[in-house]
Amino acid sequence: MKKQWMTGIIIGVLLFMGASTMVYAKGPLYGNQDISIQATSENTAVKTDTTLPLSTDTPQVKFRGIWRYEGSNETCGYLGGVLVKRERVVVLKGLWNTTDNMTKGNIVGILKRGYFNGKIITQNQTKYRIVGLYRYDAENNLLHLRWMTAQQTGWAHCRILVN
Repeated sequence: MKKQWMTGIIIGVLLFMGASTMVYAKGPLYGNQDISIQATSENTAVKTDTTLPLSTDTPQVKFRGIWRYEGSNETCGYLGGVLVKRERVVVLKGLWNTTDNMTKGNIVGILKRGYFNGKIITQNQTKYRIVGLYRYDAENNLLHLRWMTAQQTGWAHCRILVN
């Protein structure tokens, strides 16, 4: 029984010392340790802007662009539509087609906080779920989408047409 207690105490002390060493290696324990929440949550490697150019007086803007499958070297099709601002989300309503006009359909989804969630509806009314990430480039008025369905992945670049 004493051996188990001693082993437990030694392991606990070693773990505590190891954790203290890790904390001290990251930064000394003395000095001003006040760090704001914004400073700890900022990611300086990638600056993304998810604020689309929608305001209360113009609650919708048009977009037009191209899309492509991942790994393909050629443009697979075109898409266009309207971005409508609702309470806390932006609703995407649009049309898509392939470059040879063999397949067409609708695309409907929600853009919120850098994420895209929606549905693709083909000509024969088959519905596919689509998810992805988006980034808005305010300098060039471009919307960059990385999308994924159950079987395929790809990207889309759209120009925002502000009136």
